[in-house]
This record gives sequence, C-alpha cells and structure tokens, in this order.
Amino acid sequence: MSKFGTVYIQYVKNYYRSRSFYLMLFLISIISIMMIYFSFKYVNNLPKFFGSSSIPIQIKEALFYFLWTLVLLYVPVFAAVFFGSPAISSEIENKTAYFIFPLPINRYKLYMGKFLAACTVSVIIMMIYLIAEVGTLSYLFHSLPTIYFYYSFILLILFILAMTSITFMISAIFNKNTYAYITVLLIYYIVFYVGSFIIELLYRIDPLYILSDAASVIERAYMNINTENFFSTPSLSPVPFADIIFSALIMIIYFIASFAIGLILFERKEVS
Repeated sequence: MSKFGTVYIQYVKNYYRSRSFYLMLFLISIISIMMIYFSFKYVNNLPKFFGSSSIPIQIKEALFYFLWTLVLLYVPVFAAVFFGSPAISSEIENKTAYFIFPLPINRYKLYMGKFLAACTVSVIIMMIYLIAEVGTLSYLFHSLPTIYFYYSFILLILFILAMTSITFMISAIFNKNTYAYITVLLIYYIVFYVGSFIIELLYRIDPLYILSDAASVIERAYMNINTENFFSTPSLSPVPFADIIFSALIMIIYFIASFAIGLILFERKEVS
C-alpha cells in the first residue's frame, strides 16, 4: 500500500505540472466566468423565455442549475481525454516504460495509481466549476442547493470514473498518444451519439444503456428535459428517481468493464 500511495501521489504531481492540467484549468475558469455573467444578467429576464411574466422561484432556480449542469455533460469527456488517453500510450511513445515497467511494483498498482490520479485532477477541475455554480446560484436565490444537486454530483463522479476508465483502456491498446486521443473522441462523439440517434430514430426510445445518454441524467436530475433525445417528452419536474438509479448502474457497469479490460491489457503490455 505504501508503494501504491507513492505511485498515486507522484502521478498527481505529474498531472498537476502538466500543460493539460493548466489548459483544462484555463477552460473551466473561462466557462465559469461566462456562466456567472449569464446568471446575473438573465436572472430576472428568464420568464420571458416561457412567455410568462413570472415563474415560481423553485422552477427558476432548478432551471439555472439545469443550464449550469449542461457544461458537465462535456467537460469531463475532455478532461478524461487529456488526462487518460496518454496515460499508458505516452509511457511507450516517450520510452519511459523502459524505466517504469521493471520497477519492483505490480503493474496493477501502477495502473490503479495513475487511474486514481487522473480521476483526482478531473474532479479538482470539476470542483472549481461546481463551487462557482453553487456560490453564484446560492447568492442569487438565497438558498442552499437542494437534494437534486447531490444526486447530480454523485452521477458526475460516476461519469468521470466511467470516462476515465474507457480512456485508460484505449490508451492501453495503442503505443501513440495521437491514436488514443482520436479513438476516444470518435467512440464518444461518433459511436455513442450516432448509435443513440439511430436507436431513437428507429425505435423512439431513450437508450439509457449508452453512456452519453446515461450521463444526461446528470442534468435531468433538476428537470426532465433530455437535450440528447429528440423524442422525449420534456418536463419541468426532476427525472424519476428510478431513472437516476438505472443511469448510475449503467455508468458503474461501463466503469468496471472498461477498467478490468484496461488492466488486463496493461498487464500484458510489452515494451518493444
């Protein structure tokens, strides 16, 4: 365990010093500032979008949380790509594997240490945005977040785990960073999104077993408006709790399956 802790801390430091971390930090800061500006500017004009002179304060607050959370459907994907895609492939491409792999430590500890380090820095990036979100909306609406914020937060953590495990699995396949980057983006934005659209078009159902659709519950925890499904019936009420549990289980399955496959691939990885 002491070796695992050393690996974890060292890789957290490596991620913290990387250009990817500062790029993600810059992007999330810009997005946070834009959302803060949007919230203060339109907090009193929002009823116009509904064609009404006023809407209940609870609905207005939920809608702002819904709009803020839309960002969280995409930023974790890029965080996973930046921190996870080169996790294994970079060791081969940069020849550092020649020095790391022979170390007297099990490969699964190396894999788990680097995986948890990548998840940690991703959560740190997300926490900056969430602090800005809660601080802004608590000030505007004079109330603390409801239980649905915590549902959404737990789902966000599961989404980060699932996406990071997928990127690590892909990284364990390739020996070049570029291939890993492109493959992860293609899988998420082409395979998942196109597959989801085709299923919706043919069967007019919400394919929550596809990761991108399951992740939509992070936002729908506030309002059941699925921006990923053209055929769903929108509702200003939160998504049913049963859907939250189902989506959480789907993300857990993606996490466990891809993590296990990635670990097996890494165990058998050879330095050539």
